[in-house]
Amino acid sequence: MTGSLPREVAALKKQLADIKKGQRVSHGASIEDATLQVNDATGSVRTIMGPLGDGTVGVQAVNGPPPPAPSTPILASVIGGVAASWDGLFANGAIIPMDWNRVEVHASVLAVYEPDPSTLVTTIETAQGGTVIVPSQTAVYVRLVARSASGTASVASATAGPVGPAPVVADDIVDGIVTTVKLADDAVTAAKVAVAAIEVDALADEAVTADKIAANSIQATHMTVNSVQAGSIAAEAVNTAKLAAGAVTTAKLDALAVTADKIAANAITAGKIEAGAVDAVALKADAITGKTITGGTVTGALIQTATTGDRITLNEASGNKVLVYDATIVSAIAELSKRGLIVQGTGGATLWLDPNATYPTLRLSNAARTSEALINVLNLPSGAAALGQYSGIFSGSGFTDLRWRTSLGEDFWVAERVRNSDGSVAIGGRITMFESYASFGYADSTGATQPTDVKVQPGNVRINARTVVQPVVADSNSALFVQPAAGHTGYMLRCFDGTNYRFAVDMSGNATVAGTLTAGNIATGTVSITPSAAHTPTSALVTFNCTGSTFRGYATANTTVPGSRKDATPSAAGVTGVSVSSVTSTSALVWVNRENTTATTVNWMVIGS
Repeated sequence: MTGSLPREVAALKKQLADIKKGQRVSHGASIEDATLQVNDATGSVRTIMGPLGDGTVGVQAVNGPPPPAPSTPILASVIGGVAASWDGLFANGAIIPMDWNRVEVHASVLAVYEPDPSTLVTTIETAQGGTVIVPSQTAVYVRLVARSASGTASVASATAGPVGPAPVVADDIVDGIVTTVKLADDAVTAAKVAVAAIEVDALADEAVTADKIAANSIQATHMTVNSVQAGSIAAEAVNTAKLAAGAVTTAKLDALAVTADKIAANAITAGKIEAGAVDAVALKADAITGKTITGGTVTGALIQTATTGDRITLNEASGNKVLVYDATIVSAIAELSKRGLIVQGTGGATLWLDPNATYPTLRLSNAARTSEALINVLNLPSGAAALGQYSGIFSGSGFTDLRWRTSLGEDFWVAERVRNSDGSVAIGGRITMFESYASFGYADSTGATQPTDVKVQPGNVRINARTVVQPVVADSNSALFVQPAAGHTGYMLRCFDGTNYRFAVDMSGNATVAGTLTAGNIATGTVSITPSAAHTPTSALVTFNCTGSTFRGYATANTTVPGSRKDATPSAAGVTGVSVSSVTSTSALVWVNRENTTATTVNWMVIGS
């Protein structure tokens, strides 16, 4: 039959795809300088085995689902910070996923915050849980975030806190643990210092200042050679009147003896600075403000447009990423990193362009991250770039994970309603287009409903279903119109039951009906009439429903003695006449006349026109 070859080719394609899906590498096989990818039901790459991007060889998990949120952290005060513990459990009794990798510990002085690189303190690497120390001098709030092997983050745990560091008491201090930096300013007063307790060797350089020395108490004989350095002389203490001409030479100046406050404004010009003399070490922190830097390389630095509010940061927390912040949202609203491009709108909706697969993926999520539409490129067949579009997940047809999928591949286009967990299960409307045909119809791979479709091929259209023609607009046009091309020699219409043609209309209008023809303008029947007397016409009323405006009646007697009369044969008792009168669309009179009163069967017919 016409169209069977394309159908078989399509079936073979599907069988080949199923075979490829089920293939396994047998024992002893090898992969030569290539990677093996494991894809999920939607075609997304989940695992890469073999040579990796950095030249190593191994197994890399990608595109994994987010793990469940960890349980609420348990906090305790310790000296110098807070002890944060994770009990190894997950919120709502969730089971740890097999691709779990670690739990991140985040802390902030804010009660409400979203974990990001700036709040990350440390990680817990064992699934049994553990305790880590969050260094802090103030009370903090702690949240946990789980990460999968592919780096996908979970929803953050509930917030614990605030909890601050434990106070230091005497029993907590070990001998020798209190150093100078641990003493508050002015903590040691004169009353706490014993007489003669401070010796010369105990004095720090520059510990004795000018206001501690009595006038004229230091004489020249009290000074050793080179004992008075430039840093020991008060500003303007030595003026030109105190110096002999030529007394101060270059050799008398100590290294770094001339400090900035000794140099007049604008005294040092560019011509006085040796090339390369000023390096990064010589520059004070925040020394360059409001200036334009031209050329050169900035390495290992955090670059940001502001410290809070609306801002852009580069390499924050050494994360090798560009982040964009909005003053009204705690977390970053945009990210450019090796994860791709992530943009969050003011309402919380997210756009994520993920390049970490053979082809990139675009994910479009709502603010709650509960629904997501997806646009991706599939490597099917290998080396090709098939464009896929997926709607959010919804319930219907007895399933809770349906989504619409549109695939635009190498010489095909398909739109269908499939399960998210098993893309081979399709149920609902379906449109397909190939080189040799296009089809529109209803598909049900579960077998619960009979699939139907209209297939358009070169020169013909095949309808694989019962057909109902029901115009929705009333007008003068035909509800079903058939007009073959000029010179057509075949039939205009034929009905075939798989073995025989049951009805046909040729180009001349000749109709052939293999079965019984029933028409609304034809009524037939049989009536038995007993003559009231010999040689007396007797009638019987017959009823029916016949269409038309003009009606004609016909009758014939079912007899073996038509026209046999007694005047010719005394023993004859024949039927001498049968007729029809008073014919309408619903009734007629059927007449019979015979030589005796024997009951006579009459066959009648009425035709309306």
